[in-house]
Amino acid sequence: MWLLESLSNGFDTPVRDANLQVYRMLLAAAVLIKIGATAFLGDWNRFRPGGFGRYVLERQRGVRWARFLAAVHKPLVVARGIAAVMLFFGVAPKIAALIAAVGFLHELSYEYRFNTIYISLSLLCLLPAGRLGDSLSLSDGSSSANTWSQFLIVLLTADMYWNSAYHKVRSSQFVSGLSLAQLAYVARQAKPLLPMWEYAHPPLGATRAAAAGGAGTRWRVLAVTVVVLEVLIPVGLLVPETRSAAIAAGVALHMAFLGILPLRLAPFTLATLAAYLVFVP
Repeated sequence: MWLLESLSNGFDTPVRDANLQVYRMLLAAAVLIKIGATAFLGDWNRFRPGGFGRYVLERQRGVRWARFLAAVHKPLVVARGIAAVMLFFGVAPKIAALIAAVGFLHELSYEYRFNTIYISLSLLCLLPAGRLGDSLSLSDGSSSANTWSQFLIVLLTADMYWNSAYHKVRSSQFVSGLSLAQLAYVARQAKPLLPMWEYAHPPLGATRAAAAGGAGTRWRVLAVTVVVLEVLIPVGLLVPETRSAAIAAGVALHMAFLGILPLRLAPFTLATLAAYLVFVP
């Protein structure tokens, strides 16, 4: 397994340079989608004076800190967008990745989301790379210039999956299937009332009784299946013999997640599936 080999030889194991270069482009696309999705959801004017977002921020951070965050909000959104375009086209990619990460750090100061943390750390994992590329063209051959960066992305993605599985296992509500039944039931009730496209998954047959605590066997099986897949997918991606099956399982899992909140989860889905590229040496 190249991951263990690179760890033992000081990250001198050659990997294909093009893997990380394609990943750089897809991650930049995920950043652009995230910016577009949050703008559609009203992020641009989130902190206007007298607005609810500004009120919440002042209560959470204090008036002086809220004033500062509101002042830098729009400039950082613009800077993050420009940085994402630069990263996609390979223009000063490390500087672009750092600027985009700083922009997401600002976002985390008022909206703490795990998918934002994952994308931010993924951007930072690009900084040690030696051959990120400087255009849309891809390098030929292999080298150890990107090995350390590729190792970090694999480690981050595996940790993301395993931490998610760990938290789910610790939740008796999730393992029982109740969380999924409640989510499906609320989605069915709320979908006709929403003005925008959310809850894109097909009807899952959740009833009021299931949401109230009567989730049956199929919901428990579904919950356990999610946990098992999150544990096995990173390992499967590293082993050549199981890689195809792991990719298929990962794509199916993330498409199911995407159906829950397509606008919010589209960037995270693209960033995570793009990381599958760097599991290959």
